[in-house]
Amino acid sequence: MEERKKMVNSKVLQEQSIEKRARFDIIRYASCWEDADVLIKALNVKEGGFYLSIASAGDNSLALLSRNPALVLAIDINPVQLACVEIRKIAFNKLSYEELLNFLGVGDSDDRENLYQRLRSDLSDEARLFWDQHLNLINKGIIHVGKFENYFSLFRNRILPLIHNRKKIDQLLSIHDINERTLFYNNTWNTYRWKLLFKIFFSRTMMGKLGRDPEFFKYVETDVASRIFKRAEYALTMLPTDNNPYLEYILKGNFKNSLPFYLRRENFNTIRNNLDKLILFKGNLKEAFQKNPQTKFDGFNLSDIFEYMNYNQYEEEIRHILGYVNPGARLVYWNMLADRKQIKGLENHLRFLDQEASELFLQDKAFFYKSLIVGEAI
Repeated sequence: MEERKKMVNSKVLQEQSIEKRARFDIIRYASCWEDADVLIKALNVKEGGFYLSIASAGDNSLALLSRNPALVLAIDINPVQLACVEIRKIAFNKLSYEELLNFLGVGDSDDRENLYQRLRSDLSDEARLFWDQHLNLINKGIIHVGKFENYFSLFRNRILPLIHNRKKIDQLLSIHDINERTLFYNNTWNTYRWKLLFKIFFSRTMMGKLGRDPEFFKYVETDVASRIFKRAEYALTMLPTDNNPYLEYILKGNFKNSLPFYLRRENFNTIRNNLDKLILFKGNLKEAFQKNPQTKFDGFNLSDIFEYMNYNQYEEEIRHILGYVNPGARLVYWNMLADRKQIKGLENHLRFLDQEASELFLQDKAFFYKSLIVGEAI
């Protein structure tokens, strides 16, 4: 009887939601690692539309403001991630463009703590308490202080120098021509040491220990390292390497020659003018809907949240989302390692735009994911 009880308890634990299985009191992501250029096209963002967005660090929720929506509801179960979004929102409002880049960590600055004092009074009590207690993170530049960014830092500073010198890295990041880039990759970059150390460092074990939480791999059945290696190979050959902010950050440690969408100068004023449309919410999808029962959405930026659920939980979430859609609403999310797509019985309510998703995925500069999914409510 006791043994059976243990088995039942173990099964219950296995099926608990991710917020009960992993830590959510740290900055996991100091930047968003989904390509906002692709996201905005996939969502077909409309002026005056209503959008729900997984908050993460806030980059892509802010990017949606560039299209003049009526609402972007940025939700997250992690209050620390919401603190990252909130301080960005205030910084966009109170700092000049150059000050914003310096404060976040794109530009060099020894004045970030003083800039923070200009933002502090506008923060919520919870966000202010967090940042007051972590001024060391402010001083480092907040785009650099997530667990995932620290993981890339280890790769950049400890592993990459064992494979290629700075000159070769600069060469890779300067090649625009696809034929020249492919030749460089095959003849110079793709060495035995690159293959070996890449697959060790980006293995399930290493990523779980140093980058993501091991629980994020709970429903992954594929070879993590091989899958990511294939995507990296595509990014280093088929996509331009001279204007890829995600690649530049991984290899160089910052956005210098190319910026993510929300930080480009041409988007600054429009985002700033729409900051009142960005509303933050702590909780999961169901809680967000319960709090906003009358709101129907035109699009959902769902990041890769379904990776952390079993298939039944995924189907349940999709069915729940479809109760809060306007006709033609888009559901956009990424599959990194676990496949989440087909749902029986919803053919008359949701169609998947496979061709459009495939074409956009070919442009995706954040190359960790194996597929982009675009669904449209019928």
